Amino acid sequence: MRDYTLKNYEEQLNHQVIHMDQAVCYCPEFRASCMMHDYPSRRLQLARSVFKGDLEANDFIANLQFQSILSRQGERWQNFGENPEDGMDATILCRDMFVQKGYGASIVDDLEEALGKNGGHIYGVNQQDYTNDLPIDAASDTALLIDDATAAFDESGIAGVGNYFKRKGESFIPASARPVFLGFEYFAHGLVDAGIAHLKALIEDLEHQGVKRVIVLSAQAKYMLTTLAEKLGMPPAFQVEYLVDTMERAWCDTPSYLYAGSFNLRYCQESHRLNTLYDNAVQDSIPTSQEFTPLVKGDVRLNTLTIWQKPLGPEYRIFGMAESLLTKIEEDALRDIRMSGAKSILCFEPTALPILKEACPDYSVHSYLEQLA
Repeated sequence: MRDYTLKNYEEQLNHQVIHMDQAVCYCPEFRASCMMHDYPSRRLQLARSVFKGDLEANDFIANLQFQSILSRQGERWQNFGENPEDGMDATILCRDMFVQKGYGASIVDDLEEALGKNGGHIYGVNQQDYTNDLPIDAASDTALLIDDATAAFDESGIAGVGNYFKRKGESFIPASARPVFLGFEYFAHGLVDAGIAHLKALIEDLEHQGVKRVIVLSAQAKYMLTTLAEKLGMPPAFQVEYLVDTMERAWCDTPSYLYAGSFNLRYCQESHRLNTLYDNAVQDSIPTSQEFTPLVKGDVRLNTLTIWQKPLGPEYRIFGMAESLLTKIEEDALRDIRMSGAKSILCFEPTALPILKEACPDYSVHSYLEQLA
């Protein structure tokens, strides 16, 4: 029996249905639809009523639970200093409840079909072996975890990582040269048992290889191998290091707008770290910019990262959500980026790279990994 169940998280669920007016300002789903059923507390209130037996489960309520990108934007913790895990945990476990009741079958089928089509990867990856890009040594006790999103959307950044560690004189075990499916999509779509089994196997595989340290390239990977693994009662025996957390100083070729994404800003709370890492020697505030997502005039970055930066979309492969909502969420975030007046964007979230490159063809768009080259 697992402890990560809706029954054990009933108190968190009860708290999340308490109404919070402030969310109308920045909840991406509500901003996209202007419908109260897309408000975080109202969506979970319906799920709670099903859980408590006050309402019968139906297609409308079940489908509604999957109409969220799990950005953690517009939840109670942002205003009231509460645990930032609670809203997401309640949402995932409510989705799990509906899947167990037989809802969301097409979503489950689409997820499994994608994994089958891509040979166990959530995205189509162009390369299965990065041995030539990385410093590899069979005697190393360090692994580099290349997540599927980085392999699919930031392939040139992997070469930058290789050059960075070659300069530092560090090397990785041979297994580091392949992309890895982290398994967040299982949790995000209510397949909690499958997610736990997948993450457990991933951790055990690394432990069996005798690694003492695992370096990850994305905030999602950091979250899953630290916070989520600990929550599920399987903290890894090895040390997990997010590359961003190990860097002493970073740079931009030209002053840039920094896009960090939900896993960096709201899951892993990296805003202060990133602002400090990409610090301006000279900085002036822009008093007419938005209070919670301030723009600045600087020589390195042109904005100050906060937990309120709008998400461009889900930072995982999403199934079952209305395309119209996803489009409006993306357009809402892009408006903020364009308001900055920047001509260069530095991106820390691999799934956002193709969105930014397509939507901002006149901008110079780079990942933080590419800058390491």
